[in-house]
Amino acid sequence: MHRAGLIAVTLAAMALLFAAGYWQGFRSTLKQIAERGDAALVLVTERLTLQLERHRYLPAVLANDPIVQEVLRNAPKVQSANQFLQRIADTSGALDIFVTDQAGTALAASNWDLPRSYIGRSFASEPYFQRAITGGLAFYHAVDANTGGRAFYFAHPILSPERSIKGLITVKVDLERIESQWRGDRENLFFSDQNGVIFLSNRPSLTLRTLNETPVETTSQYANQVLVPLPSFTRRPVGAYQFWSDLGLEDFPQDALFLTSKVQTLNMDANILIETRPAHTQGLLFGGLAATLGGVAALLAAILMQRRAALSAQLSIEERAREELEEKVAKRTEALRKVQGELVQAGKLTALGEMSAGISHELNQPLAAIQTLSDNSQIFLERGDDETLSRNLSKISQVAERMARIIKNLRAFARKEDEEITDVDLVEVIRDALSLTSNKLTKEGIQTSWSANGPLHVRGGRVRLQQVVVNLISNAADAMQDAEIKEIEIATKPSKDRIILTIRDFGPGLKDPEKIFDPFYTTKTVGEGLGLGLSITYGIVQSFGAHISGENHPRQGAVFTVDLERTSKAKA
Repeated sequence: MHRAGLIAVTLAAMALLFAAGYWQGFRSTLKQIAERGDAALVLVTERLTLQLERHRYLPAVLANDPIVQEVLRNAPKVQSANQFLQRIADTSGALDIFVTDQAGTALAASNWDLPRSYIGRSFASEPYFQRAITGGLAFYHAVDANTGGRAFYFAHPILSPERSIKGLITVKVDLERIESQWRGDRENLFFSDQNGVIFLSNRPSLTLRTLNETPVETTSQYANQVLVPLPSFTRRPVGAYQFWSDLGLEDFPQDALFLTSKVQTLNMDANILIETRPAHTQGLLFGGLAATLGGVAALLAAILMQRRAALSAQLSIEERAREELEEKVAKRTEALRKVQGELVQAGKLTALGEMSAGISHELNQPLAAIQTLSDNSQIFLERGDDETLSRNLSKISQVAERMARIIKNLRAFARKEDEEITDVDLVEVIRDALSLTSNKLTKEGIQTSWSANGPLHVRGGRVRLQQVVVNLISNAADAMQDAEIKEIEIATKPSKDRIILTIRDFGPGLKDPEKIFDPFYTTKTVGEGLGLGLSITYGIVQSFGAHISGENHPRQGAVFTVDLERTSKAKA
């Protein structure tokens, strides 16, 4: 019974050790999986935002184009507007671009020569039309009732010279084309809207499904389709995380970690499902290791207890034999009793020797390991190599700081460009711009030459001025794809009232320097750019009361010069 109880206690202890080890391994790996998932959500959100941002400002630019404005005043100009919109759509990658009057009737469209032409069709009931006709940029996502395709719409009012709204121009973006670029991603990613409808995903089986447990009421936004919920599955909380199990869809993990984050600029939620099998595997490994170590410890304790019991039994037997012998030879001499006592003592020493050898054998290896670890620890302690430790910690701190910095910059980069003009440190702006473009420059093998001699304060908006520098650095990098020398030279030349910023590349130079700031002028191939980057850059610099120019360098490449007003803080 005693032995059975010990076995039961040992098994219970091993079970507890297994559970503790499993939870420790599972939790640590799950944290790593969650961090990887959060990073993947940030990346896919930034990727989608950037893919849509290239179209967000297009209707605002086109609304001021004379060809577009002429459509609302002169019907014979419609055909030239159709062809113009068709070229812009082909260049920008937009699915459709169309112009509507105040009543919502399409007057010109990029798809004018297709069976699905929008010309003559009324869009007055569309939510994005109703929002944009009151002024400002409107965006909306919906399913096209005619084609069944999912799309994102950006609409902007067209103003007359008197600043009254005469119509709208709308850019339609094909979301399925964007999705096709994500299909190779390993993780299961999807975006759901405020109705809980999955509108974008890198898994076709998820699109137009609802996260709600009941079907979503059909609306025109979803082309009056009945939106079916996801197959019945189990949702369960594990600590601060949520798990989805038995989703019942092909190519989806049976047990997955579900993470989500708000995307305010799109009015959607970014979601991800990540396989949790590695966490379970790590948990089993840790649990098995803990239980094994516990079992080994219990086995060692049992061996020691068994040997102690055997020694005790042996001593007891010898004691009884001595007593019996004493009874039989009570009349023997004292010398005989002395010899008998010595023999008993010898037996005891023999038993003790055997036990000590066993204990020494069992404990020798752990003791040797402990000794080795102690010696190593003493060496590290005596060495006092705090500098190496400090340097490693410093490197870790620098990496953490850089990450935080890009995000912060990208978010700030996506913020509306309505910040107040203030005093801005140009040195910090250049440093942040280089941080944002470092991956691209490193990938293309481009070196940068710049030394900070600041701070240098100028008049401007930090986010917009950073956009100017990023645009100029990116253009310089694009210009040197086939260049033998790949280097970007950045210099700042302060004077009493002005600060001159120059950015030079070693590419082929500017073909038409006098046209580089014209809208839609570009030397890139079709699909790679709209020719709006330098035009927008020019407008931003002008808004600061500054000046930008571009020219060919006498020796090689192009050089862009930004002439900024130096602030009183800098002069002081």
